[in-house]
Amino acid sequence: MVTIAFTFSTKEFEYIALSGTNLAPVLLSKGKIPLPSDLNVPQTVAWFETELELLLTSIQPEKVNYKLTVMKVTNVYVSNVFYGQAILNLLCHKKVIEISHVSPVSITAAKFNQPKGTNLHVYIEELLGKQPSPWDKGIKTTALMALILM
Repeated sequence: MVTIAFTFSTKEFEYIALSGTNLAPVLLSKGKIPLPSDLNVPQTVAWFETELELLLTSIQPEKVNYKLTVMKVTNVYVSNVFYGQAILNLLCHKKVIEISHVSPVSITAAKFNQPKGTNLHVYIEELLGKQPSPWDKGIKTTALMALILM
């Protein structure tokens, strides 16, 4: 099984693709892609389409997940986060790839059959090993989201 998870922000989006099983995942690909700052909204949407299409085509996931966070909703947040998520949903629909979203508060130890209080960032690093940059708290959370799909 190949899964990929995305986290969108106002300045970048990150992704992690995993294969294998939930007990023995294999890291296929990961990255943080900065959003272009010199584009208008229609150009940004077209940019999302191109970047996300390239990732989906090269990785060929069976399942896709993204973090859905509703916070201070500004015009920039809508165009850089929600529009990216919308394009991802559209591309998955066209490619017939299962897509879902996850709330940050639903990423719990119980989802991974771990005891309450387990540090999930340590847990994912134990499964995947220490990785080169980008390998911070945010990308580890994105990895957990990909693992949930397995």
